[in-house]
Order: sequence, then structure tokens, then C-alpha cells
Amino acid sequence: MLKRIINQSSIWKNGIFMRMFASYSVSMMGHYFDMIAIMIIFGYVWQADPILIALIPVAIALPQAILGQFSGVFADRVNKVKLMMVADVLTSLLTLLLFLASNPWWALLIISLRSIVNVVHFPAQQGLIKLVVPENQLVKAASLNGIVMQLSKIIAPFIGGILASATSPQICILINAIAFFLSSLILLTILVQKKIELSQTVQVQREGDVHQPTFWQSWREGWVIIVEHRILWVSFLISFVGLLFIQMIDVQYTTWFREIAPNRQEILGWLFAASGLGAVMMMLFLNRYEHLRGYGWLLGGSLVCIGIGFGGVGLLQIGFQLWLPIVYGIVVGIGVALYSIGFQYIIQKHTSKETIGRISGISNSIASFCVVLAPLIGGFLVQNWGAGTIFISIGIICTLIGSLAILFQKRLWKEKEADFEKNVGHLQKNM
Repeated sequence: MLKRIINQSSIWKNGIFMRMFASYSVSMMGHYFDMIAIMIIFGYVWQADPILIALIPVAIALPQAILGQFSGVFADRVNKVKLMMVADVLTSLLTLLLFLASNPWWALLIISLRSIVNVVHFPAQQGLIKLVVPENQLVKAASLNGIVMQLSKIIAPFIGGILASATSPQICILINAIAFFLSSLILLTILVQKKIELSQTVQVQREGDVHQPTFWQSWREGWVIIVEHRILWVSFLISFVGLLFIQMIDVQYTTWFREIAPNRQEILGWLFAASGLGAVMMMLFLNRYEHLRGYGWLLGGSLVCIGIGFGGVGLLQIGFQLWLPIVYGIVVGIGVALYSIGFQYIIQKHTSKETIGRISGISNSIASFCVVLAPLIGGFLVQNWGAGTIFISIGIICTLIGSLAILFQKRLWKEKEADFEKNVGHLQKNM
């Protein structure tokens, strides 16, 4: 499954990536300060009803779902550093408007606009990593970004909650505006060095190329690459079927623990912290390697861990031992890490520099559709059959899908690298 690092060169000496990493770290920490502030303002300051609160994730995810795959085409055709920097500046300005919002409807509009601006960030970031990080350090790059995200989920809500209660939740929104502005300044230092040139963007911009594909041809070619590359489409299918089931139940922890532990609200915090801890532990482990092998163990193992965690939570009864949800949370976190690192690595490994933006944009779009649709389906299922039953059922389904992916991984991920080069070469001839 894994090949241990033998190359002693350090990713910490990669100046461009470290600036990207610093930019990502600052903006991610600000993002989670912002999220806790939004929930406090909607729930406690504006006393918004449940429907309005439920529209928050929709306002964030729906623009990503609709525009994600098209933003990937755009990211492949322009300077990625400039694109990320402009997105950060606009995000900072819109966050300042959110700071001034006086009612939930204005806030939802601004959140949606901010999501539209941010839609280009993920494919541009993935494309830039492909440009500046050597192949033997792709795992380290993905795991470092993943660790920052998980630590931000733990640290920012904790500090943000204290800060919001001591001063005002709007302060946390202001922190996010400052964070994204600082992120844009860090990206500006890369442009000043002039090490990322426009010649490093999509190959169709070569001088003298009179057969440049249109925007829509480029978008279509992104889907063609996925469909014709077995490793990609199998990974996409397993990842997003699993993600759909996960998103169905992930937001229903409150419903279930409200039934079996109504006087222990702190358990939710322990569970989420344990999940973050499990994810960080696995990411630190994967960070030791330069190549990942056995994609069934990565994606299938992810679903098995998540299935065990969900199923275990569903089996809890009134009076359960308090250490049990912590253990299940750690197991779920391990599964989340295997998914996020494994899937990012597969996309980085099995795409070209000219197409990674499109592939990343498509993955972001599909994931966002899952975020929008799955909680609604999960809410309907829980309302009709109960949270415990659905936790157990989805746990079994995820474990079964993951086990099948592990057992049949040699058949599922059997495409050779030569087949991928053939597919990409065929597309480039038609550009």
C-alpha cells in the first residue's frame, strides 16, 4: 500500500509551496472563526427559525455545486496565483459586508456571493500544487493541508466561541476578513518573485496553436478524461457514493444524542474533537510516505472506518459509557483522513498539469451536490425511521461498500499508467 520516503529533500524547502501553505493556513483558520460566528448570530442574535439556519449550508454549497466544474476549466486557462489572490481579496471585501449585515436574508445573500467568488479557489490550488510540488511530495502536500483543516476545525471554534461570548460574534467575522486579506498578501509574494508564469497554464495557450478548444470543449474534455481513465472514474464513483451516504447522517448527531443523552450536550463537542484527532493522527502517519498504493485500502478503508464509527454510534443506548463515542469519533476521523488524502492524491497522481483544474472542479461540484441533497434525504429518513436505525443502516452500507472495494481493488483499479498517457495524448491531439 505504501512506499516509504527515500528521497531526503524536504517539502519545507519548497518556497512557493510554503507560501501557498501559509496562505491556506491563514484563510482556513479565518474560515472556521467565521463559521462559528455565523451560527451564533443566526441562532442567538437573530433568533432565526430552523429553516433559515438550514439555508446556511445550502447558500455555501449550492454555488459550488453549480459552478465548480466550470471554474475548473477557468482555472486551467489562467494564472492560478492571480486567480487565488483575486478570490481572496473579494472574499475579504464580502466578509466585511457580512460584518455589516443587519438581517439573515442579507447575510444569506452575501454568503452565497462569497461562495461564488471562492468557487475558483480549490481547482486553482490543486493545479498550482501540481505545478510546484514534485510527485514524491504530493502525499506530504495533501496531508499538510489536511492537518491544517482539521486543526482549524478544532482550534478556531473553541477560541471563536470564547471570543464571541466575551465580546461579539461579529469580531470573529472581522477576523476572517483580515485572514483572507493576509492570505492574498502572501500569494502576492509569489507573483512578485515571478516564478509562476502564464506559460505554465493550460497547454492550449501555446504560441501558434490555432486549434484552441472553446470553454465548453475544455469542460467536456474534463469529463472525457474521467470516463476514459478507469482509476479516476472508479475512484469518483466509490468516493461520492460513500460521501452521499455520509452526508445523509452526518448532521443528525444532535438528533440522536438528544434522545439517548439529553443532559450531556458536551458529548457532541467531544465526538467532533475526537474525529478531528483521529484525522490528524492518520494524516501524520500518511505524511511519512511519498507514494500511496492500493487505492482500495485508501478509499475502501475510509468507508469501512466511517461505517464502523456510524454504526457504533447508532448502537449506543441510554446510559452508555462516555468513552465509546470518543472511540467511534476517532475511527470516523481516521476514515475521513484516508478519504481526503487518498482522493486528493489520486487526482494529483492521475491527471496532467493541463487538466487537473477541470478534474478538481468536477470533484468539487459533485461533492457540493452531495452536501446540498444528502442532508435533506437523511432528514426525511431519520424523521420516518429514527436516527439510531439510520445510523446503523448507513454504517452497514458504508462498511459493505468499503469491504467490496478492498476485496476487488485489483479489478477496480487495474488501469495501467500507460493507458492514462494514451487517453491524455488522444485529447491533446484534438485540442
